[in-house]
Amino acid sequence: MNSYRHVLTATFRILCACLILTCLYTGLFYGRVDAAPPVISGSPPSGVVGTPYSTSFSATCNSTACSAGAVWSISGTPPGLVASGRTITGTPTAQGTYSIDVSINDPTWGSSTESYIIYITVPALTFSTTSIPTAAVRQAYSASIVATGGTGTISYAMTSGTLPSGLTFNNGQISGTPASGTSGSYSITVTATAGSSTAQQSYTLTVERGSYDLTVSISSGLEEGQTRVYLNNTPRATLRGGESYKITGLDPDTTSIISVDNIVTPSGRTDIQYRAESNSASVSGGISQLQFTYYPEYDIEITSSPTGIASMSGSGWHREGKPLNVSAPQEVAKDAESQYRFAYWLTPTGEKISSATLNTVVEAAGKYIATYDMYYRLTVDSKYGNTTGGGWQKAGSTVKWSVSPEEVAMPGIAGFFGGKFKALLTSGSALIEGPKTVTVQWDPDYSTPAVTIPITVLVIAGLIYGIYALTRRGRVPQPVNPWTTQVQQPPPPPPPVYYPPYPAMPLPPLQPPQAAIPPQTTVVMIGEGLKKPQSTREQLMEKFGELLQKYEDELSQGRDLPAPTMQELPEMATLIDKKELPAPEYAGAVDSTAREESTVEECGSTSKKLLRTVVTQWKNASIKPVTVIPGDKKSAALAGGRTVTWTRESYNEWEMHICKLPLGHKGMHKGVTEIVYSVLDTISEERDYGPKQPLKPPIPHYTDGMPEINIPASQIIPPDQLPA
Repeated sequence: MNSYRHVLTATFRILCACLILTCLYTGLFYGRVDAAPPVISGSPPSGVVGTPYSTSFSATCNSTACSAGAVWSISGTPPGLVASGRTITGTPTAQGTYSIDVSINDPTWGSSTESYIIYITVPALTFSTTSIPTAAVRQAYSASIVATGGTGTISYAMTSGTLPSGLTFNNGQISGTPASGTSGSYSITVTATAGSSTAQQSYTLTVERGSYDLTVSISSGLEEGQTRVYLNNTPRATLRGGESYKITGLDPDTTSIISVDNIVTPSGRTDIQYRAESNSASVSGGISQLQFTYYPEYDIEITSSPTGIASMSGSGWHREGKPLNVSAPQEVAKDAESQYRFAYWLTPTGEKISSATLNTVVEAAGKYIATYDMYYRLTVDSKYGNTTGGGWQKAGSTVKWSVSPEEVAMPGIAGFFGGKFKALLTSGSALIEGPKTVTVQWDPDYSTPAVTIPITVLVIAGLIYGIYALTRRGRVPQPVNPWTTQVQQPPPPPPPVYYPPYPAMPLPPLQPPQAAIPPQTTVVMIGEGLKKPQSTREQLMEKFGELLQKYEDELSQGRDLPAPTMQELPEMATLIDKKELPAPEYAGAVDSTAREESTVEECGSTSKKLLRTVVTQWKNASIKPVTVIPGDKKSAALAGGRTVTWTRESYNEWEMHICKLPLGHKGMHKGVTEIVYSVLDTISEERDYGPKQPLKPPIPHYTDGMPEINIPASQIIPPDQLPA
């Protein structure tokens, strides 16, 4: 069994060896003797710098196509060209002659190599622009001259000929505007250069006289109305805001004047106008568009209330959106005792501006009213003390006045002894209806001097008596015995004894007569004569008389006036109760008949006091359709609406007192007090409302804030029936 396997294995090995030898013999000897190398074929064309290039090569192996596994290779390609397999592609970038080697390697037929020459040349420099367009006088012109070929950047130069005035040549570009009078033909030669290549081309430029068109437009700022367009003062068209008009056939060598209306006033309007920024322009060839701009102006009136009291500038037409600056004087004198003072500016919209300098922006037409209040001078006249409340006061106001201190010392000796002046009334209030003077009366008070002067006199008299007593001490004479003729001598030294005027002494015993002692006499020198010595009582009375005489002298010289009576006081409304007025004085006595009649007929004296200013409610006076003005956007927006006229009245409210006492009574008036009203002004305001807008009274309004009341007809009286 094993021997059998060994035989089969040996046989298989012998057969494989024979097969291998057979194959080797056939391939080696047969191939080498009969095979031929690949044959390469191709003819690469010349290339041009800057022009895309492409070429391919082919090969045959033993007259048949080479196997698919053949490998190609190409070397030495020109700059810009790239080899891929048997193909060369790209764009040449450099001029020259280039040698390339093309090789193929076939695994069956072997390899082969061939050499080829590729010529790369520069393209010819030629002008692609052969003519230039026609130009026109005073019209902008532009033309380009273009050449191709050569290497590198192409530059252009005008080497011969001239261009018309206004045109220039710049590296192939002709631009500018032919000047007037340059119509005709102009020949030029242009040379193009690119590297080492050059080329020339001749051109003819024709400049025509020609004409041009101009479009004139109006800005949308002209919201209403229309303006006329003029060519050299000849009307050519009528335009509204936003419209335009073309003027054709204008001569470029001639300057034309285009103008429009300077001011446009809309139909039916007097409070607005439209003004052109510039209403004329000079045009010539080369201008194709011209626009005129308009802006609105409003009629502004600057006035004062009351009218004419102040002169202010600023009235007239003002541009919309521009500032309006007007200054009103703070004070305007009417006379020495009355003046107007600035209160506020009232704008067309009803706004109140408190500053005297109006600084606003114009947005609509209307009146700006500088409103003034009347002021009167209140004089508080007082001989003594310091007063308050005097000066300029607003009309219709109630001003409190006062004087202080309430009492002042009298001048002179009366004031030294405590004499005073007391104010009858130290404060009060005054209703300012005109210039007014309040005089404060002072009543002299002598009660203190009446006490202090006698006391002072007594004190002075006591002092004088004391001095006199001291000087008489040690010189008191002995009493004389009335029953004898002898005089009793005082014992030396006499003791200080006080003797009453009439001492009750016992009679001394009778003594023999002695020699009489001369009496001691005291002499007082007054002036140049002699006077009899005065007793102490006489001296005191004399001093008191001197003081009283000095006091009377001061009174007689006007230093102190006696207290005035009530009949001498000037009439002062501020010192009297408003419900108890002084009755008029009647000349002469009232007879009995008058007294009897006065019990029947009332005094009827009246007085009034202004309380305040009031207004009634707004009333709808009339309603009419809104008038739509053609071209007016504001009125057009209210189409179908209503124009309502509102009215209201203002009244002065008075407190009136009527005396009900009998005619001819004395003393204060007494009676009843009534509240009445007198018409001050009727206010009218017109407002526009849209179709669906509710009819509401004017808001805001300068009367806002005033008391609004319903006044019965029975309380309204004509102003001329009010008491003076």
